[in-house]
Amino acid sequence: MAREKDRIIERAQKISHKKGLKKVIKEYQRIIEEDPTDFKTRIKLGDTYLRRGDLTKAIKEYFQIGEYYIKEELDLKAIAIYKKILVLNPSMIEAYYKLTNLYKRRGLFGEAKIQYQKILAIDPKERKAKEGLRQLENKEVQRSHHEQGETTAEDYIRERDPVRNAILQELQRQLSSQLRNGDYQTHYHLGIAFKEMGLLDKAIEEFKIAIMDQNLEFDVYVMMGICHREMGGYDEAIEYLKKGLKIKNLTNKQYEHIYNQLGLTFEECGQTKNALDAFNKVNKLRGANSSAEFQSKVEKLKEQLREG
Repeated sequence: MAREKDRIIERAQKISHKKGLKKVIKEYQRIIEEDPTDFKTRIKLGDTYLRRGDLTKAIKEYFQIGEYYIKEELDLKAIAIYKKILVLNPSMIEAYYKLTNLYKRRGLFGEAKIQYQKILAIDPKERKAKEGLRQLENKEVQRSHHEQGETTAEDYIRERDPVRNAILQELQRQLSSQLRNGDYQTHYHLGIAFKEMGLLDKAIEEFKIAIMDQNLEFDVYVMMGICHREMGGYDEAIEYLKKGLKIKNLTNKQYEHIYNQLGLTFEECGQTKNALDAFNKVNKLRGANSSAEFQSKVEKLKEQLREG
């Protein structure tokens, strides 16, 4: 079975068109049915769903992977996978709760508090989040009274920005023990997590490793483009996004996504005509599904060009 599975996975990596991906999904499902603990294949199944544009099924697989990581106490991998889920669906409250529990388990109460706040921004009536936030705030008050007059600048930074300190140190300490050679999926997930934390340099480092997996090529180019844009490196951002456009057999959804990111980048660096060209391509791909808000953005750019 092991050799057959390797042949299936090797064949799957060479397929990108939709009909081929459908067959790949059936093969992956068959492998998982025979061995439900094969989470490497489950990751590939989730990523294949994502390549087909089926976010619901992809997220379902990623959730099961996250549960497995939690059970195995691979908290850093679990954090990365739930961050990825929230990139795909920022309104998924269950994923925020998973992150909250993971952060609390590691003593990162400031980051746990942020997750509760994000839940309440989605649903202000969420009682569990209200209670969890109240408990964390009470802990903060108690700690503040206990340490009154003894807070150093380093303590302040750690409390105000726990992600850039405690979790970064923890990631650096455990990264070598949790990652194996060729584990490009996890490098990609960590890149997503670093990006969400605002650690863009670290994210780019992880994406540069993940690009070695051909199946991740499109997603990596998009994320590298976004990271460089957020850092103000517009030339680099445009270069990576254009590399993504050169990948063969992209789906309409992928073209739409990357042209939208190009449009945002051109718009941000003042290249109005190029931004308009990119957004027009997005409009064409979306057809009747293009939102009124997006149409308004396009009209404003047209007006800017006429006035210029």
